[in-house]
Amino acid sequence: MFETILILDGGEPAGIDALRLARYLASKQTSFVLASAGSPEALNDAARQEQAGLVVIPWGKESRRLLHGLEVPVAIAQAEAVRAPEDRLRVIGVGFDAGDESRAALRVAERLALEHGATLRVYSVVAPHANATSRVEPTREEYRALLNESLGAQLHEEVQTLDSGVRAAASVVRGDPVEALAGASQQGLDLLVVGSRRQGALGRLILGSVSSDLVDRADCPLLVVPRPEMAADGTPALAEVRASP
Repeated sequence: MFETILILDGGEPAGIDALRLARYLASKQTSFVLASAGSPEALNDAARQEQAGLVVIPWGKESRRLLHGLEVPVAIAQAEAVRAPEDRLRVIGVGFDAGDESRAALRVAERLALEHGATLRVYSVVAPHANATSRVEPTREEYRALLNESLGAQLHEEVQTLDSGVRAAASVVRGDPVEALAGASQQGLDLLVVGSRRQGALGRLILGSVSSDLVDRADCPLLVVPRPEMAADGTPALAEVRASP
């Protein structure tokens, strides 16, 4: 899928984990480039220069700071997290909240699943409603309207648009997004793919970030896909990942 993967030099043993994850996500045609960079800006410059479609960074105290603001997908290599037999992706998890960044994450996961013959598990996490125990029952028409507008409906609709060659299961889970996706990562996932709003350090401080929190919580490698650029008409222009033909 990726023509070029940029690997951030993290020394040993972290650098070895990053290299292994890069090989894990690569195809036969992929080229690897080792780089040193201390900021998202420097990583962006290096990715542009090498025309890299993916940046792999070692897990560590700098992972969160380097994660956001990047223009290409970023994979986090936790220590010894690549553990699937034969170095092959079997099951890929995806977090979906109907935002543009989560749709972009699903498309990247779809292409990886096609290339590696992996199965997708797509999760939408919704917070429990305060009035969940209300005795007031909606009418049939109100119920259908709620269903059509629900995140679950959007999830299933999006999964239906996936390539017919991809095996995918969709699940709606109630709870905290970080807790739920971290829990899913412990249930046989070889990779967890989520979107990022590219909001930068100040935005993360004010708003928080699911992807940032998952860096320390995920029990499998984490792939973060940036929010797509917007076209002139205000619609998402999902940039194509630099991929092998």
